[in-house]
Amino acid sequence: MLRTPSYLGPLNSGFVPDTPAAPVDALADDAIAAESAIAETEAAEVVARAAAPALVESPARAPLTPWEPASSARIRIVEGVVLAAVCGYFAWGLVRTLAGF
Repeated sequence: MLRTPSYLGPLNSGFVPDTPAAPVDALADDAIAAESAIAETEAAEVVARAAAPALVESPARAPLTPWEPASSARIRIVEGVVLAAVCGYFAWGLVRTLAGF
């Protein structure tokens, strides 16, 4: 493996020599056993929480009723007033533009 130039990063290749000083397989087996024990403990806790009865009951809610307007005539009046106001606003702007105010 080639060394990287110093301006691109550290001067190491990332190569780790294989030394027989430590039994790697024994360390890996211990780590796997420890992780599986932790996973089993966490799984048991999750199952216990899921199987536990609910202690707090939700309060009863009143049925929701959809909104209904008082009358459609009142809605048409409000829509007409809003439409007239918007048209009046733009008409006034057009008059001011054409008149040069």
